Amino acid sequence: MSSSRLIEINHFYSQILDNSRNIFIYLPPSYETDAGQRYPVLYMQDGQHAFYKDRKGESWDVHKTVDRLIAEGRMREIIIVAVAHIEDARIAEYMHENPYGHRVFDTTNQGELYEEFLVREVKPYIDREYRTLPDQEHTALMGSSAGGLVSYNIGFRRSETFGMIGALCPFFASVDLRTMEDRWLSRVYTEKKALRIWMDVGDAEGFTVMEKHVRHVADTLIGAGYRPGDDFMYYYAVNSGHSQKDWAARVHAPLLYFFGCIGTPVRVDLHGPEAVGIEGPKRTLNPVVHYDSGFMMTDLNACYEVVDPELLDVTADGKLLPKKEGETTVRYINGSLTAELAVAVVPSVSETVTVQAYVKVPASTPPTAALYAGIELPMIREGLYGGTFEVPRDMSFEFRISRGLGMHETDRQGREIAYRKFTARDGLVLNYEVENWVDAAPVNEQR
Repeated sequence: MSSSRLIEINHFYSQILDNSRNIFIYLPPSYETDAGQRYPVLYMQDGQHAFYKDRKGESWDVHKTVDRLIAEGRMREIIIVAVAHIEDARIAEYMHENPYGHRVFDTTNQGELYEEFLVREVKPYIDREYRTLPDQEHTALMGSSAGGLVSYNIGFRRSETFGMIGALCPFFASVDLRTMEDRWLSRVYTEKKALRIWMDVGDAEGFTVMEKHVRHVADTLIGAGYRPGDDFMYYYAVNSGHSQKDWAARVHAPLLYFFGCIGTPVRVDLHGPEAVGIEGPKRTLNPVVHYDSGFMMTDLNACYEVVDPELLDVTADGKLLPKKEGETTVRYINGSLTAELAVAVVPSVSETVTVQAYVKVPASTPPTAALYAGIELPMIREGLYGGTFEVPRDMSFEFRISRGLGMHETDRQGREIAYRKFTARDGLVLNYEVENWVDAAPVNEQR
């Protein structure tokens, strides 16, 4: 039986960007044996992480997921073109100019040039050298974080070229942690185009990518005429952070949506807050529908019943509308599938809570002004970082403590450790201790 292949093109030069990068190509099992067959193409951003491990030892392992889904008969064979980013240029190339003028890290936005690079240089090369189905209907874009944002922008700007957008936790906005002001980094498109869109976000991404920003874009798409569960799929991923392992865990869903069969719903899990305030932040439900194929999505056009409707209303897209104090049960109904959630309606709930966080570091730690543990922790004194912070209520964080990119914590021997996680509750006190750093020698070798 034939197997898939990975090909690496080194130093692919762009005249448009005047730089070079590697491109990684996945060819499906039948590519070498069926010379008459042509294939849909998925173009992926941050291509060096699609098939191979990053500095944390993580990868999307998309080739393994595609091989499995093909072998199970759940999706058709495709070609994947994983376009590597250039480390120093990544943010600039993944950011289009936006009407708000906001930028990240004071970069000069080059998203339009990167778009031209994909459309005028990469895609023609791939269509010329490989047996593709080059039309819009069979061509998809996918990326995560800033890669999800650039996929969203290019997809809408070049919908005659790309027919599918996979935007995993797209980096639509940043937050000024001093003022909590949202700084939008992209135009939000309001027109309906011939696109199928997958969009998601994890519930433990902290301030990195906030669900309220992604949900705002999702609501705008629905307002423009996209139909949830049809040409638009949304997923609010439970217990999911912002790393390759999280995207690897759910990449099968957009693959099934774009290139396969999502199957039949078999179960629903209803997630949401234990309490909602008549005064305070707006809250929503997250009904995650699971399918027999392994596909999952959040139902944004659901049917709900409230046991005591005098206390609470629920809109079809899951928004909770509290009316009167008390306790009740919300029931989700989707044919034979049902799920329930107890909800208390209280007079008020605060927007933020107070969290204290402290981190001890080993004596060998290089001097640094701050650490990152979901939130930025300033130095208190040598060997100790932390402080008291106001954090949005119920915001979850999954992280490894780090001194910056590529400088995260490890165990004493320099081995990777599990991610830490917390959810912001009022009065929460966190005390952590770092054993060692990935860029330091094992403890028993330090002098």
